[in-house]
Amino acid sequence: MPRPPRCDQFSPEQISYCHLIQRCVRRAYLAGFDPVSGKNYDFRRQWIRTRMERLASVFGIDLLAYAILSNHMHLVVRTRPDVVESWSDKEVSLRWLRLFPGRRLDEQLGEPTMADVEALASDTTKIKEIRSRLSNPSWFMKALCEPIARLANRQD
Repeated sequence: MPRPPRCDQFSPEQISYCHLIQRCVRRAYLAGFDPVSGKNYDFRRQWIRTRMERLASVFGIDLLAYAILSNHMHLVVRTRPDVVESWSDKEVSLRWLRLFPGRRLDEQLGEPTMADVEALASDTTKIKEIRSRLSNPSWFMKALCEPIARLANRQD
């Protein structure tokens, strides 16, 4: 029987503690030594650490603990919807545009223009949706794992 989705396991309006797991597919190695290919992927651990630090500075999520293993990782996080709720609309739009600035080749977080920030901040419906995403562990994992997967897939 499949486990229920994260959105059914906790209330997005309440502070929650979550144990998150992300696994690799196709028996691929995320980090460490792969005995099948003979390659060492330890350098990817730093990619993940760096990305987690950057995301923690943008999201309303506290990263409490993590473990990066050879083919999966574990994270323990605390969601902070109370903190995100205290941010102004401009702060929410600035953080979101740092996280998702649009099409970029390098997958790095960047500084958006003030015109972009103000345009997004004026859309109250979108800001409400973004505010909930900035304390959502599923969005945190999406922002963590997708760029790492793209980099790893380019190498393979």
